[in-house]
Amino acid sequence: MSQEWLTLLWAMPALGGLAAAFSGRLGRWIALLVSASTLAYSLGLFVPLGSGSWSAPLPGAAWAFGIRYSLACDGLSLSLCWLTAFLTVACVIASWPRNFSAGYWAAFLFLEAALLGVFLARDLFLFFVFWEAVLVPMFFIIGLWGLDNRRRAAMKFFLFTFFGSIFLLIGSIALVTVYHQRTGIWTWDMARLKGPGGLSGLLIFSAMALGFAVKIPLVPLHTWLPDAHTEAPAAGSVMLAGVLLKMGVYGFLRVLWPVFPDMTWQLMPWLGAIAAVNVIYGALCAMAQTDLKRLIAYSSVAHLGFCLLGALSRTPEGLLGAAVQMLNHGITTGALFLLVGFIYDRAHRRGLSDFGELARRAPWLTFFFGFSILASIGLPGLNGFVGEFMCLIGAARVLPILAVAGVAGVTLSAAYALPAYQAVFWDEAKPGSASPLVHDLCGREKALLWVLCAVMLGIGLYPAPLLRVLEPCLLGLVP
Repeated sequence: MSQEWLTLLWAMPALGGLAAAFSGRLGRWIALLVSASTLAYSLGLFVPLGSGSWSAPLPGAAWAFGIRYSLACDGLSLSLCWLTAFLTVACVIASWPRNFSAGYWAAFLFLEAALLGVFLARDLFLFFVFWEAVLVPMFFIIGLWGLDNRRRAAMKFFLFTFFGSIFLLIGSIALVTVYHQRTGIWTWDMARLKGPGGLSGLLIFSAMALGFAVKIPLVPLHTWLPDAHTEAPAAGSVMLAGVLLKMGVYGFLRVLWPVFPDMTWQLMPWLGAIAAVNVIYGALCAMAQTDLKRLIAYSSVAHLGFCLLGALSRTPEGLLGAAVQMLNHGITTGALFLLVGFIYDRAHRRGLSDFGELARRAPWLTFFFGFSILASIGLPGLNGFVGEFMCLIGAARVLPILAVAGVAGVTLSAAYALPAYQAVFWDEAKPGSASPLVHDLCGREKALLWVLCAVMLGIGLYPAPLLRVLEPCLLGLVP
């Protein structure tokens, strides 16, 4: 697969964003056309993927210090590119009736372009450039089109992620410099770099891991996430939870595991303990929430802990489970944030105690919310079960105590999700309830959610095609 074909994947939304920014009322039409074209193109790239190996780097001289414009893809990166494109289309459709300015639609296309660049970059410097580029449109999506405390939430998001990026940059520069001192070669090629051992390797690994941990986010670096979700528009929350959080786990799989294969194995018990804390802590915090959006935000902390738990096992089951669960979480949590957004658009309230008896007033809303909740807690037959089960098998093979923590997390997920669903949709409405303001889903909203639920069901019943795409690239990480 040539560099030109991969360049087109991220260049389409980037150019579309420029066009949408200066198009006035045509912005949403440009966003829909470009995002749908990018989705179709990402699906088309699965055909020449073949064996799932990296594509060859672009011929030609390197820039200063060995930096190259080098893109590549395998099953892991291309599946996340598809997730990015799919959720961008969903966000555009969900935001369609709102009277947003042209900048809103442009911001989502620029965000899509930067995310695609992260998943396609093979050069570590280029990877960092795209990594930082993601920060800008997301900052404006929260800060300009969010709710009442949007500026505070946007600034907190910016400061936390920028703090992590500083450590990622320092670690990357140190890694390349040490590699040059050992080999006499300047290169940023992620497939070629090998980290040092000893104290210097530990420091470089820790700096880069900290940068990735902020994005996941790992406890205690997670505090920016609930605020960002609470204040972001619904579509912003979909992209934030659905794709941005995956950048951290992707960084561990794409950069740290191949570059520091021995050190990751040595530090696995410590990193696994942090992942287990994420699973338990995120679920316990979700149980304490009275706001639907914050509840789903804390559930993301728990689910991303599951992804890291599977990845840390470095077993075939764990690695595949982590990759599948990243996609599952993006689809399922994306659907939940869209549904909460639909409720908020109607009632301008999100508290669990603000509603009741919505099952009688909005049966389709009740059905899709319940379906997505069941997928999120890992009901067998739906997508969440496949990823979580494989992650647990992988963790049990290397450190059984981590699998016990994972099982506890699964149990707790039902303990916070099902009572919330009961309170909003089935319990008796209290005096002053906002339930009378909530009407059922329109045809556009139902069509969007049917597609999302069909994907949840398809992966849950028949995950084999997805596993075949992911397997070739991930089995190379097994020690």
